[in-house]
Amino acid sequence: MKMFKNTFWGIIKKADWEYEDSQKILEPVIEFLSMHDDKYIFSFHDIMSEFLYNIDRKDIAQVIIDEGIYDDDDFLYQRCFALTNGNKFYHDIDKGIKKLDGDFQFKPLLNVPCKAWAKRNKSTMMNYPHTPKYPIQSKSNKKYW
Repeated sequence: MKMFKNTFWGIIKKADWEYEDSQKILEPVIEFLSMHDDKYIFSFHDIMSEFLYNIDRKDIAQVIIDEGIYDDDDFLYQRCFALTNGNKFYHDIDKGIKKLDGDFQFKPLLNVPCKAWAKRNKSTMMNYPHTPKYPIQSKSNKKYW
């Protein structure tokens, strides 16, 4: 089953921010995805990769570049933070209305599809068979670097 982008944002909203532990925050998201078939999980992963790719831009990273604290991995985790904060926050970053703050990162989002798949298939994350549609590493979006 193919997922729509609005569905992606609805799933992200399932994160439970009552917890301080990032793994617990994402547990409802992982649980929800694990109740769906592999194609649904892969579709979530593809949309997540597309959103991360779309904000992989020098103009978005410029604040942390100017501060002299730019790091490729940190920038990826900052982009993850933008996604975990929902549709409006993400699109405000994308449109330049808000700036990414170098202090806020959310690396655990990257493992959500693998963990959901592993839970569903009673396997390990190492066996995850899907490569997302878009590269997520920082500076992969050559058009904007």
